[in-house]
Amino acid sequence: MFGRRPPRPRPDDASGNGSRNGSGSGIGIGALVRVVPSERGGDRWVGEPVGVVVAPGGNQLGGVQRTWVVAFDEPVHTEDGRGPFERATVLGRQLVPVVPAE
Repeated sequence: MFGRRPPRPRPDDASGNGSRNGSGSGIGIGALVRVVPSERGGDRWVGEPVGVVVAPGGNQLGGVQRTWVVAFDEPVHTEDGRGPFERATVLGRQLVPVVPAE
């Protein structure tokens, strides 16, 4: 009755909601994604790098925020000068699926 409740995902981190966060918008291993800025956390990348999701990154902040490991098509840097990175763990809310051109 007075036990702890499991954490609930925030609307932008819940899977299956169809938002642009990546959790419920078709993001998974093998997905082609673009990394976009987020006002609520995550690294700031130079431009909006494109890559492929290669592994789940796990959960952060008490299991509420989903992350993914992204392998970039070319090495990228963060706005604060770190890098170059060939792979990085990125918050799901920062990932937007890229539809390949036909």
